[in-house]
Amino acid sequence: DMQACVGTQVAAATLPVDLFALVDGSASMPEATASGVSKWYATKAAFRDFLEHAPTGMGFGLSLFPTPGDDAASCSAGSYRDAALPIADVSEMASGALKRLDAVTPQRQTPTAPAFMAALDVASAHALKHPERSVVVVLATDGLPTTCTPTDVPALAELAKAALDGPAHVRTLVVTSNALSGPGNSGFERVAVAGGTQRALVVDPRGDFSGQLTNALSVAATRQVACDLALPEPPRGQHLDYDAVNVVLDGSKRVTLPRVAGSASCDARGGWYYDVDPAVGAPSRLNMCRASCDRAAALGTSSLEVELGCKTLVR
Repeated sequence: DMQACVGTQVAAATLPVDLFALVDGSASMPEATASGVSKWYATKAAFRDFLEHAPTGMGFGLSLFPTPGDDAASCSAGSYRDAALPIADVSEMASGALKRLDAVTPQRQTPTAPAFMAALDVASAHALKHPERSVVVVLATDGLPTTCTPTDVPALAELAKAALDGPAHVRTLVVTSNALSGPGNSGFERVAVAGGTQRALVVDPRGDFSGQLTNALSVAATRQVACDLALPEPPRGQHLDYDAVNVVLDGSKRVTLPRVAGSASCDARGGWYYDVDPAVGAPSRLNMCRASCDRAAALGTSSLEVELGCKTLVR
């Protein structure tokens, strides 16, 4: 019998998370919550609390829709890109982000699609410059688009999927106070799944709206929606063989996750893939398929290990 390979086990290092928040400032946001304050007031309070306690070193960026100050909702993605506060260290961004939120008077319709396109573009550009980070767009909205095509959920889901499948591997987390999220990938659940996060996070306006939104932002910031891994350094004096790297999930039993060709090859069986095909360039990270990310999140991402020196399990 062939002796089983015994590789070098390395604790998996999940990549730090940078967030780009895309916040709905449309005419429905002045509606009252159970506490009597408006959804917009509660949203600002949630962001203030979150930013004041954000993880050290986290990147943060912000965009609002519709474009503040416009007389009519802009349907140009370029206008949202120009108005965005790009991702930078949260300690530098917090003050400007809160001033931007304070300056908004919610009004007009909900032009989600162009704002979402711009947010994904801004986040993707940042992610490509910073492959050592996991970048998540947080779409915070209380309803479906009402203007600017496309206004349908499948189209928004396609935008999220394209950003996840692209070289930047940007995930989308949806936080909504609308009951459109539910079983069967209905409503914003479908966008969240397409964007590589487990589910849409639903804020109940009949409860502590601000507290729920703060918690939702914290879920994103504490890597519960992004478990991509840094590619570890090989042992001293050794060369890293990209065909001898495995990702192991150590729960009730050890499971070696298969390497797949790319995001399009991810399915319910899970797996992982390099951010760059080793045949083309040098990878720097291991991107996890959503199914495996979900399993790791359920067990705790400390359950993930990277094994070096044994032939990669490929599916």
